[in-house]
Amino acid sequence: MNKIAAWGLASTLYGLSLSAQAIDLTPETMLDINLGLASDWRVGGLSLNMGGAPVYQGNATLVHKMSGLYVGAYGVSVDMDTQANREMGYYVGIGRPLSENTRFSLTYIRYEYPGDSWINFDELIGTLSYRQATLGVKYAWDLQTPKPIEDANKEIAAAHAAQAAGQIPPWVQLPGLIPERDPHRTIGWAEYDFYLPYATKLNVRYGHTWTPDENAWRSASGQTRSGYSDWGVALTKRVFDIEWKAAYIDTDLSKAECQNNFGPGGDCQATVVFSAMKNF
Repeated sequence: MNKIAAWGLASTLYGLSLSAQAIDLTPETMLDINLGLASDWRVGGLSLNMGGAPVYQGNATLVHKMSGLYVGAYGVSVDMDTQANREMGYYVGIGRPLSENTRFSLTYIRYEYPGDSWINFDELIGTLSYRQATLGVKYAWDLQTPKPIEDANKEIAAAHAAQAAGQIPPWVQLPGLIPERDPHRTIGWAEYDFYLPYATKLNVRYGHTWTPDENAWRSASGQTRSGYSDWGVALTKRVFDIEWKAAYIDTDLSKAECQNNFGPGGDCQATVVFSAMKNF
């Protein structure tokens, strides 16, 4: 599976694009292994690498050829200003053709962040592809309220308690508690692959995130909304048996909206991510 780079594994499991170097273990099964290095780790346009250090990643997928069933795991280094320094994913799914040009996949994936287990969550991913076009949807149901919101609510509650104790004048208007986040999230996306000369591929992608939480993203002026969009263009070429990729990624989130949701180090602004992936 050779697409695990700029978009994040959850966006690229569709179709199970196995590399030519996949290892045949038995006549019915094969194992695909890859290792890579990237300049950033972006998921839905959000950087999970606030420190800016190189991102190391690895993935292994075991596939049953006849049924299309697969199971695998991956790991990637992250820096989210928390105790977690890596993201681990464990997944199982099925990918099968529906016709000569149409295929589908359905994947369950568990994300874990050792050192900060409160971030852990589960997701279902479904895709439908026709030729080079793909439509996909991801659904998560157990997302936790971000730590920045919990910390802010503790400070707000302490200020209200101090005002009740007479330590803060009663005419001072204090903010109300920030509502806890709804744990559900849905992401839909569409993308298309253009195959260019010299064994080069151009991928264009547009995605949108929805949540039931009307206060999920708050601007500097205090306006809130429940969703945002992200998009990207990626150019990929294999040279010396290594897949090289350059991806432009952006969102419609302002700096304040990003940081109010993901913390002071949140980065959702436009960037170019470079990556190299080696299949074994």
